Amino acid sequence: MHTIRHDIDRPDGETVATFEGLPSSAVSDAMGRDRRAMDAGIEPIAGDTQLVGTALTVKASPGDNLIIHKAISMAEPGDVLVIDGDGYVGTAYLGELMCTSCQANGLAGIVIDGAIRDRAEIAAMRFPVYARGVHPQGPLKKDPGSINVSISCGGIPVEPGDIVVGDGDGVTVVPQAEAAEVAERAQAKVDSEAEARARLEDGATAYEISGYHEAFEDLDVKVVGTDS
Repeated sequence: MHTIRHDIDRPDGETVATFEGLPSSAVSDAMGRDRRAMDAGIEPIAGDTQLVGTALTVKASPGDNLIIHKAISMAEPGDVLVIDGDGYVGTAYLGELMCTSCQANGLAGIVIDGAIRDRAEIAAMRFPVYARGVHPQGPLKKDPGSINVSISCGGIPVEPGDIVVGDGDGVTVVPQAEAAEVAERAQAKVDSEAEARARLEDGATAYEISGYHEAFEDLDVKVVGTDS
């Protein structure tokens, strides 16, 4: 059964804005390494783009982008198209023209578990796009799909209305219900790392300042000689 849902519960703009400037790594750490970061195969087309927005989810048939065109027509400013293309990279699902439409209508970006094309043109647009691959061949437009349903993208579950954070390291997805708590913890992580960085620049090591020596106390490690 294919489903197209027009009405979803989006987080308010202030909640989404709390993730602006937060690294995807800090957001991932703030969720306790709960595997909410997409796998390394989902890469930015331009490595230094930043992405923060609300997930509008799409389930597309492999190699077909008809449902993606429909999703673009439904998307609101600040939405991120998160597309489950089943990891298919035998054809591109979208290219420069579709990205131009998204950018002109205020979308925050695109994340697709599949291939895109027009890499150079998309990178020059400075529009955040993350994909599993690049392929020159265009897609079909004949199969149905679903919009605003539960999907899997980059090896993790994504729900409509989740908050999507991307940068040069990749993409992390925050469940909407956890957004406020995760943003607070991620900011605390950033602040803590700033303090640690100052100490590291003075010559300390992470082993010393993070207490990693305690981990060795419970491990079966033979120490030869004397620590100094």
